[in-house]
Amino acid sequence: MDDILGLSRAKPDGSGQRIKDLVRRRFALDDAATLVVSELRCHEDGCPDVETVIAVMGAARTSLTWKIAKPMAQVDAGDIAALSAAEPV
Repeated sequence: MDDILGLSRAKPDGSGQRIKDLVRRRFALDDAATLVVSELRCHEDGCPDVETVIAVMGAARTSLTWKIAKPMAQVDAGDIAALSAAEPV
């Protein structure tokens, strides 16, 4: 897919793909599931300065989204494992 707006920029450290791989393994997702991993900055009171947002969209038009209150580079396998118990947003 073309990135006509210039919004799709992979992190140079490969953390986006690393997180996608962890999520695919943790939830046994096949290639039909679409994963989107983003790092967002928040300037509102009470939210973390940077958070990682993980969205999983399935073939049946179902979707799950989670937020992890840390930058993508700091997300590890333990954070992904904890998503099983976390309520999607």
